[in-house]
Amino acid sequence: MTTAIESRIERLITMSRAVLDRLERGDKLSAIFPQARAAAELYGNRPHLHWLDCEIYGMAHVPFAKRPRHTEDEKAGLYLFGELRRVQDIRKLSVDGVLRDWPKAELPDREIVVYHSVGHLERVIEEYKPLAPGETWSPSADQVLQLGVLHSEHRRILDNVRAYLYQYMDKIWSWALQERDNLRLLGPDYRIVVESLDALETGVGQELLAALSRLGTTNPADWAVSALACRNVILALGRTLFPLRAGTHYCVMLGRDLQLKGERELNWLTAFIDLQWQKADDDKKKELQELAELGRRIYKTGSRGKNKTALRHGQVQELVVDTFRLVSGLKDTTDFEPLDEAAVVAEG
Repeated sequence: MTTAIESRIERLITMSRAVLDRLERGDKLSAIFPQARAAAELYGNRPHLHWLDCEIYGMAHVPFAKRPRHTEDEKAGLYLFGELRRVQDIRKLSVDGVLRDWPKAELPDREIVVYHSVGHLERVIEEYKPLAPGETWSPSADQVLQLGVLHSEHRRILDNVRAYLYQYMDKIWSWALQERDNLRLLGPDYRIVVESLDALETGVGQELLAALSRLGTTNPADWAVSALACRNVILALGRTLFPLRAGTHYCVMLGRDLQLKGERELNWLTAFIDLQWQKADDDKKKELQELAELGRRIYKTGSRGKNKTALRHGQVQELVVDTFRLVSGLKDTTDFEPLDEAAVVAEG
């Protein structure tokens, strides 16, 4: 059965790809933008929603928009709109001035924002008819120059907006494809694992997401980075959850001593699990023992990532899945509550 999350991702893939196809066909932007806005709203990026509204309606005519814009999202969207819509102040242009400044080869100052809707710009460009100085009914040479430059600037705006919209829709499409792969590989709750790691301030939550993304490449060096990221999760959990850094811990679960002095993150994590195991009921004992074994396997296989060609893609994919299973299992059984050093010493 398809979950709501999976349904949303499939819709995002379809909607963003449809916009990209229309951009590639050369459809008018005014016809594409409403569809693009629907995709952006489903994606959930509010600054870009405000930008898209400005493009659709014109900066000064967005329905129900307050002026001046108050929220940070609105300001960010307005800033993006302004960056894409800046043009020369044609009122300062003259034929004599252009001839005078031509040898300087400087970029023109673009200090005016064209605030009209993208549909208005398309109509203005279509209706433009260049005039030649000297015609009895034409304006002066300076005005002809100004109108020509403005027409050129309008076309440049549309090119910029089209290019940026393509880039943004491609970002959504690529993200949705990656998210679909992640959901199929790890299940709909995989982001809870990342949030749990981030809440611990281990610094490896986003690293684990990056490990996922590298699975989509064909470069074994990327797979090695993914493997090392999984190993880093073990190191971070050991450092975070178990406080002792000296002596030994007798692991009842394994029936042997664990050395704690030095860089012994795997032992620290195993000791943490062992103390939870000693207090658990039989069902939880089995689960915790499996998690401890999983942690050792992740550490061993992840360490092979130091050799960039030592692991095949299937092995790394399994390793990433195991790492998410480990974190999810520890979250469920221990709630990631770090042990207090005094309590550990007392129990020991």
